[in-house]
Amino acid sequence: MANTWDTSKTTIDKTSPVPLYYQLINVIHEKVKSGELKPGDALPTEQEFRQMYGLSQTTIRKAISELIHEEVVEAHRPKGVFVCQPKIEEYSNGFLTSFTEEFQQSGYVPRSKIMRFDTIPCYGHTAEELHIAPGGMTHYIYRIRYLNDEPMSINYDYISADLVPELKRENFAQEGKEQSLYYILRDVYGIKLVRAVETVTAVLLSKEEAVLLNTTAGAPVINRKRLAFDENDRPILSEKTLIRYAYKTVLVDKKG
Repeated sequence: MANTWDTSKTTIDKTSPVPLYYQLINVIHEKVKSGELKPGDALPTEQEFRQMYGLSQTTIRKAISELIHEEVVEAHRPKGVFVCQPKIEEYSNGFLTSFTEEFQQSGYVPRSKIMRFDTIPCYGHTAEELHIAPGGMTHYIYRIRYLNDEPMSINYDYISADLVPELKRENFAQEGKEQSLYYILRDVYGIKLVRAVETVTAVLLSKEEAVLLNTTAGAPVINRKRLAFDENDRPILSEKTLIRYAYKTVLVDKKG
């Protein structure tokens, strides 16, 4: 398989702030989208990925695990990992709120810690989602979100730099409404996010992620991927959130 895998158009940049496993996910997404990888095709083995990109076994397995949860690929042991048949996405026009708005309304005190803010070239699946040409620029924001000082989620955000060219780290506060990306986009830049496409799966935390969320490695968390659009139906934000908290639903029996 490695002999037929073209690495000339897809690279892994180890100097980039974008996590290596996420870069590998984008590489595979791009090959599926372009048709280089077709439904039923086998992915390279872990050893072949290591030889091609110099990645660790942990990084490769995390990328493959996420792609399995996304139903992009499926594992058939001991044969290997194969590309799935295309899935049908469901679009929702439900009530769209930010982390800050959602939990302030519930009586919590949310805050945010930006671990990294960079403007970087965008490739693969993320570029496609945001309608950006390969190599076009995005703002990358890596944050830890807290509720009442307890770490609750890790956010990986990509925002189109063409549509929000002046966005900078200094726009954000650690607390209050100014910590919210949705607020900054709306009240500072006049961009209101009104709808989103979401995919929600369960994943297991890596050691690094577990430390940030103050829990144990391998703990299950919610993996929410959201692509948010503005009033002109332009894709503005591609967001991945690893969420430690659990959703609670109360069902009420209405009589009469």
